[in-house]
Amino acid sequence: MNEPQCFYNESIAFFYNRSGKYLATEWNTVSKLVMGLGITVCIFIMLANLLVMVAIYVNRRFHFPIYYLMANLAAADFFAGLAYFYLMFNTGPNTRRLTVSTWLLRQGLIDTSLTASVANLLAIAIERHITVFRMQLHTRMSNRRVVVVIVVIWTMAIVMGAIPSVGWNCICDIENCSNMAPLYSDSYLVFWAIFNLVTFVVMVVLYAHIFGYVRQRTMRMSRHSSGPRRNRDTMMSLLKTVVIVLGAFIICWTPGLVLLLLDVCCPQCDVLAYEKFFLLLAEFNSAMNPIIYSYRDKEMSATFRQILCCQRSDNTSGPTEGSDRSASSLNHTILAGVHSNDHSVV
Repeated sequence: MNEPQCFYNESIAFFYNRSGKYLATEWNTVSKLVMGLGITVCIFIMLANLLVMVAIYVNRRFHFPIYYLMANLAAADFFAGLAYFYLMFNTGPNTRRLTVSTWLLRQGLIDTSLTASVANLLAIAIERHITVFRMQLHTRMSNRRVVVVIVVIWTMAIVMGAIPSVGWNCICDIENCSNMAPLYSDSYLVFWAIFNLVTFVVMVVLYAHIFGYVRQRTMRMSRHSSGPRRNRDTMMSLLKTVVIVLGAFIICWTPGLVLLLLDVCCPQCDVLAYEKFFLLLAEFNSAMNPIIYSYRDKEMSATFRQILCCQRSDNTSGPTEGSDRSASSLNHTILAGVHSNDHSVV
């Protein structure tokens, strides 16, 4: 049996020519616009997520598991900004200068950052699910367990990003190279796309279960409570939050994942024509997460203003009655829907 022929010493142009993917020789107007937009988004991603991390660090009212996970999500998105920044300067005509190793590094950084972001979103969904059904504002998870969760998230993300570099590629299986990612094996792209789509489905199920439970509790409370309008508003607020979270994920992730599957399963489909557009959509997801999970939080917004205006924060103690009134819409919306009438959350 003949050993497979490997092409580690070939140029990037060799793989692109075999896959039929166009490799630019000079910058055109579209490429310059895409690069300019990409760099701008990268800068915003890094600054916005850095602001989230600093806000959670300086404000002791955010020193709870849910906020630690949000900070880790911001760290993952910050890393995504760095990965995309590296991509922007190694794309277009600059791709020709890459070696096989540097090309795999470029793609591996993106895979690692996106996997970490998705895993964090799943961890937040699980944490919210636990708190709702235990009727708690914050989980009683110890800091050590939170650290373990974060370590698991990053370990999984690094492994997922490194898999193509350590062997699951098409360098020694040239007939099964992807069109969109000419050094990636078709089988790996199918695996990666399905893995993320399954994670998405799990998140949908978790949030749907949360919403169904809160809606049931709210309707039950409205029949025995003097404040049914407040309960209806609580339900609508939760619905808006869930729709924003899931809608952003669907818009930013699903098209690109489906495109990967079409690249393998539909050879006649012109997937390369939409590749850059969907890559930007995936990039926007990292820019939107700080807005979705933090901007709706009045306390977080106030901390943002204090940091940006270089003001000293007064939030140096634990949670207070005032902080409860201004705490996160995501946490308190859920809490209000599941607690009984003697709990007042505004």
